[in-house]
Amino acid sequence: MNTISAIVVDDEPLGRKGLELMLRADPEIRVVASCSNGQIAVDRIRELRPDVAFLDVQMPQLNGFEVLEELEPTERPYVVFVSGREQHAVRAFEVSAVDYLLKPFNGARFATAVGRAKAAVRKERSGALTEQVEQLLQFAKELESAAHRKPASEAVPTSSVEQLVLKAGGALLFVKPADIVWIEAQGDFVKVQTGSKNHLARETLQNLELKLDAAKFLRIHRSFLVNLDHVDRVETAHYGDYTVYMSDGMKLRLSRNYRAKLKAIVSRGASRAVDAS
Repeated sequence: MNTISAIVVDDEPLGRKGLELMLRADPEIRVVASCSNGQIAVDRIRELRPDVAFLDVQMPQLNGFEVLEELEPTERPYVVFVSGREQHAVRAFEVSAVDYLLKPFNGARFATAVGRAKAAVRKERSGALTEQVEQLLQFAKELESAAHRKPASEAVPTSSVEQLVLKAGGALLFVKPADIVWIEAQGDFVKVQTGSKNHLARETLQNLELKLDAAKFLRIHRSFLVNLDHVDRVETAHYGDYTVYMSDGMKLRLSRNYRAKLKAIVSRGASRAVDAS
């Protein structure tokens, strides 16, 4: 059974414990953390990447909405807001909450919220079902055709850069390309993820793409560059896009505009495998 991971965030111990007990009674839900304030929640969500967060609205340090604001869009789980006040409901749905549980709630209402959260996670995991499965099959066929058409002797452009030097704040940061998992463009800066750490440097994604080995680093979106050695798998997403699952747990979007580059990389890999055999 593919369980759904959940995190509980509530500054009231009794409320937090009650949510935990109700969630643990569901065999499809796995509670991975329980947090007493918003700042702890931000750290735990980044660390554990839960599918769903049952998030109290009013808390010390950071309230429920501020927790989401602290997280990057790709870091945010599906959210069920829990509150004793109904005036926050409109804002909750403005930030795409799955549901809004108004305290006190009964078992039936809680089950409805959990069901909606499960449905959202399953939809993301399965994509658009038949249509997107067909897209993936077609994509696989295109990759196979490209592998047969591509000359095995074609040269692969590479970079001689063994170490990147990035301007991070008032310091210079030295990063080995092999340690980079993914890079994200953020305006005039880039966010460079290396293992469990990330660094914000004043640089452009386009410039880094030119410096890095084209056989190892792939542009999958106008905002993302990934290290192919850290790609776990690729699955279909919505509207012809794909979801790229990285080794650190990050889920990134491969847009249609960059599919051709992925095909070229895969076809080169297939050609090398044929030569080696």
